[in-house]
Amino acid sequence: MSASLDYALSRVFDDKEGVFKMTSDRKRVRLFHSRTHAHEVLKGINVSEKTFVITGTTSGIGVDTAEVLALAGAHVVFINRNLKESENQKSRILEKKPDAKIDIIQCDLSDLRSVRRAGEEYVARKWPIHGLILNAGVFRPAVLKTKDGFESHFGVNVVAHFALLRVLLPVVRRSAPSRIVILSSTLSTRVGFKKSMNLEQKLRLLCGEDPSSSALQKYGASKLADMHLAFKLHRDEQKNGISTYSVHPGDAVRTDIFRNSPAGKVLSFLTTPFTKNSSQGAATTVYCATHPEVKEISGRYWESCWDDELRIDKEAARDVELQEELWKKLEGIDDRINGKIEHL
Repeated sequence: MSASLDYALSRVFDDKEGVFKMTSDRKRVRLFHSRTHAHEVLKGINVSEKTFVITGTTSGIGVDTAEVLALAGAHVVFINRNLKESENQKSRILEKKPDAKIDIIQCDLSDLRSVRRAGEEYVARKWPIHGLILNAGVFRPAVLKTKDGFESHFGVNVVAHFALLRVLLPVVRRSAPSRIVILSSTLSTRVGFKKSMNLEQKLRLLCGEDPSSSALQKYGASKLADMHLAFKLHRDEQKNGISTYSVHPGDAVRTDIFRNSPAGKVLSFLTTPFTKNSSQGAATTVYCATHPEVKEISGRYWESCWDDELRIDKEAARDVELQEELWKKLEGIDDRINGKIEHL
């Protein structure tokens, strides 16, 4: 991928010789932008020997993510609740590529026991995982609960993905070099943290336990929590050959995550000429999951195929102590409902 690099000359002082010398610094050049489609990212990249596991492939960005990888020859495993729509999606891909390698595992992300069963089923299949893409997400204006009694944004967007990750992480390690992509959002800045808050108060907000928080704040909190998981994984797993990416698909992507919001439907209709379609929204996910250029650039936040943290709350996102406390809390939740995992 030499075309993606240029060399900038800089002056470096040599202490031994006491003079400035010209040296070259290898720099990345931006290859893709906000309007890049997912299939454009994959041009020239061989994924035929790779297996990708993706949650939420029956609508929105997940559909395009799964399709473009399958059409490129990868083995793609859908992790979905809706088996009928999963089979429909599989059939649509097979019409375009009859030899596409697609498997489906049923998983209800609102039920942690279902999540554990799905993870164990995957492990039993003995497939590798070269890319784990935690894509599924919900936005629900009403205050709803999961089957396990958690606030729905926290329960589905965070707890369920963490529970699945715990089961599959040893497989990801054995498949290294491998990658984990976790979908986040710039709405992670809408949590409502205050400088006066202590660690426990921040953790309550992250876990959707503040009854005064709006649905938008709860969604943003779940996306900040997902960012915390990605950054914690980077610290723990890069030494095991796993690269981790926190990905925002881009502002105003046309998906149906806001399908339960009347205002969201109207906004989507009015802004369609100015927004990304789902293929463009999937481009950053596919880029981080596959592109050689970013293989070693782990532990960063990505938007529109570029690592740029200018639009996130870095103080909140890079809070290592909060990341560790969240991880411990999630472990406790999963252990209580599903039992401990001895092989981790």
